[in-house]
Amino acid sequence: MTRLLILNEKQSQAEKFADYLGGMSGVFEGNPYDIVYAAGHLLQLNAPSEMVDSNLVVKYADWKNLDNFPWNPLDLNWSKKVIDSKKRYIDNIRDNLEGHDVIVIASDNDPTGEGDLLGWEIVDYLDWKKEVWRIRFKGDDSANYVIDSLHKPEKATVYEQDSQGILVKGKSRQKFDFLTGLEESRIATALAREQGYSNKGKALSIGRLQTYITCLVDEQNRARKSYVKKPFYEIRYKDANGNTFKRDYQDGDTWRFSDKNLAGQDLTNYSQDQIIVDSTAEKRKQPPKLVNLADLGKIFQKEYTTEQVTDTYQKMYDDKIVSYPRTEDNAITMDDFNELLPYADKIAAVVGVDSQLLSHKEPRKKFIIKSEDHGANRPTKLIPQSLDDIEEKYGKCGRDIYERVAKSYLAMLAEDYVYTQVKAHIESHPEFTSTINVPKEQNYKLIFNEDDLLNEDQQSENKVKNFATNANPEVYQGSNTPPTKPTLTFILNNLDKWNLGTGATKMQTISKLQGIGKENKNVIPQLKVVKGVFEVTGTGALIACLAKETYLSSGKITKRLQDILNEIKADPIKQDMVYSVATKTIEHDKAIMIKNAPFLKQDAQVKELAGDLKAIERFSGVFSPMNETVNPPVTIFDGHKTTESEQQEVLAGKPITYLIERFGKEEQHTAYLAKQTYKNKKTGKEVTRVSWKVEFPEDTDHVRGIYKPLAKEIKFKKEYAQHIFSEEEIINLLAGEEISFEGTDKQGKSFTVTGKLVEQELKEGRRKIRFWGFRINPKPVDTNVYVVITYKNGKEYHFKKTYRGHRWTPEEIKKIAAGRKQIVAFNGRNGTYRMEIKPNPNKKYNGRKYFGFDEKFVK
Repeated sequence: MTRLLILNEKQSQAEKFADYLGGMSGVFEGNPYDIVYAAGHLLQLNAPSEMVDSNLVVKYADWKNLDNFPWNPLDLNWSKKVIDSKKRYIDNIRDNLEGHDVIVIASDNDPTGEGDLLGWEIVDYLDWKKEVWRIRFKGDDSANYVIDSLHKPEKATVYEQDSQGILVKGKSRQKFDFLTGLEESRIATALAREQGYSNKGKALSIGRLQTYITCLVDEQNRARKSYVKKPFYEIRYKDANGNTFKRDYQDGDTWRFSDKNLAGQDLTNYSQDQIIVDSTAEKRKQPPKLVNLADLGKIFQKEYTTEQVTDTYQKMYDDKIVSYPRTEDNAITMDDFNELLPYADKIAAVVGVDSQLLSHKEPRKKFIIKSEDHGANRPTKLIPQSLDDIEEKYGKCGRDIYERVAKSYLAMLAEDYVYTQVKAHIESHPEFTSTINVPKEQNYKLIFNEDDLLNEDQQSENKVKNFATNANPEVYQGSNTPPTKPTLTFILNNLDKWNLGTGATKMQTISKLQGIGKENKNVIPQLKVVKGVFEVTGTGALIACLAKETYLSSGKITKRLQDILNEIKADPIKQDMVYSVATKTIEHDKAIMIKNAPFLKQDAQVKELAGDLKAIERFSGVFSPMNETVNPPVTIFDGHKTTESEQQEVLAGKPITYLIERFGKEEQHTAYLAKQTYKNKKTGKEVTRVSWKVEFPEDTDHVRGIYKPLAKEIKFKKEYAQHIFSEEEIINLLAGEEISFEGTDKQGKSFTVTGKLVEQELKEGRRKIRFWGFRINPKPVDTNVYVVITYKNGKEYHFKKTYRGHRWTPEEIKKIAAGRKQIVAFNGRNGTYRMEIKPNPNKKYNGRKYFGFDEKFVK
């Protein structure tokens, strides 16, 4: 009997295991078990200064001295600490260790080694000395795969980690990214600050995948800005069916003109001519390989953000209706093929595919792999009743994802696309040629057309007609090709070229670069999207300018790293190779960034976009009262910019006075330097420093008092609608009560006001200012005209009882409150018509939100 502690990567995975094995605790084939789970990585590497000997702490904590870089990787002990927000997970695992003989690492089987690293670092941190089993389950981690993996675990001790290739690969990648990312981020931050750019006080973030993407977007947009259209003119033939015949242009050919008139003169040398067909051949094309998350990003880039696609797919995976998201595979194993094949017709019925198209039941070689990784993204045996059910649970994004993933899978069961390729030339001018592909049998393209994955600048295969008998010459105008817009498809295609990251990793990195998603709420965006086109932000402009021509801005370094990591996986004794590559990368990139740094002040784009990221202007001097050097901001927080004479006054310990416009009137302020203590918002620690202190004139426009419902002191304006609150009214307001009085509007008309004190929010540029003030009660909803509902988000809304002349029934109102769409019949001038009506609490009219409906006609 062996007592097992099964360690899953996340809660949803643990719940699946519990479902397969019969509970979170139980007995598996005579062996007692308990299931615990992490939440992704629970640990992170310590700061460099916490991983070195005491005599090296100062060096590794120093950001400013560039001579410190690159670090010596052998100085670091690579120790880790628990991520603050995940302490409860590690505590729970520790509490369950006692009484077990084996920890079973049952994290995801990532080809990068990430799952192994995630599990083993927990084992090490908890100082576990007994046996460790690693189980690897493939595909959709279904019950059969999980139970099968428990029958053949990889058994090891904590002392045998360095012999496990996949684990060493994961550790090596983590070390490379830590060294290059952290060191180059510090180098870039120091150089930017030397040039006067503080990036809002935060470090610039440099990284292998993200810096490549940021520099790619920047380079492409610069090429677009510098593009100069150069038209050219040449003779081409065209037949009555729109087929074009042209010559193969080589530099120096004299038949291409920059002057249209010259091309017109050349046209006189040609006349209508006969088309000669050279060859006719039947061609076949197999269905494309299965889509991954990045492919879904390309398909839906105009409808959904990268975060929406990845998050929605993850939720669907957690509910077992699609396969593992973070896969590198675009094919599946024979077992997976055979397992899903009996469900193909049912899947086809859900997504509206004619099952008669699924006649290719034998797998093509391109779709089958022998490895036991997760396999390509695909639907699972847990098939929804309908796409409507999918949309109700996961939204329209979920519906679209399932439909495309399912159709991508079903296409592999359809016959090849068949077309006729015809090649022809012009009889008297055989140098004019044309090749057309005439569709013959659409087959798989009726299910899934891979043209959706093409770059927008490429053209999909159109429906073409055969050649006519004759063709006529004409003057054709073309131009040099403009650089492609950096859309999501463009970025993902370039990442594919270098084989950079899994589909999920690409999408998550692009979300991070935009600062979207809960985990990226504190990230300063490097990219933004304007009408589907990616652009750099001010931070992105700084990074792109500094990192230009560095190794990390090129896909080549990731390709080189991947080769080394695969070599390390095959022979773990070579793991120190990653240190050499990291050191050479940092040495090269440091020299390049030092060379690029002076251009930050010269680059027009950096000046334009990163202007608000400049360092705070400060002055320096000895503060006489304390006899120590200080460097306060030149501009005081109330907006007054000090002069040199004022600076000398305050350094001597004297106050200064000045006039400043505030709240629409001029005030006299007094300011001076003083030693003050603040609480750091990030660390919670108290910080003491010499900084500005301002004395404001007495505020006669506001009232201060204790707001009794919250037992806190507040301040509010003592006037509303030209009415000054009386002492009694102030007492009532501070008690949280409503008051009524006669006010005067801007036109001088009197009206009755009823309201109370409310905490409110005012937007001032990017800032949100919270304040207390009197607010008039909203007008009551006329329930004779409007229906009042509590919507599914818990908020109260109202809408008219009639819509397009139709009075809502009680049953229809229930569906509206639930947020469900429904088909409603309306009476029009020409009879009854039907529409699909979907509630939308965020409809807008003239910039104002209201509860309305999205609608579309149905048959």
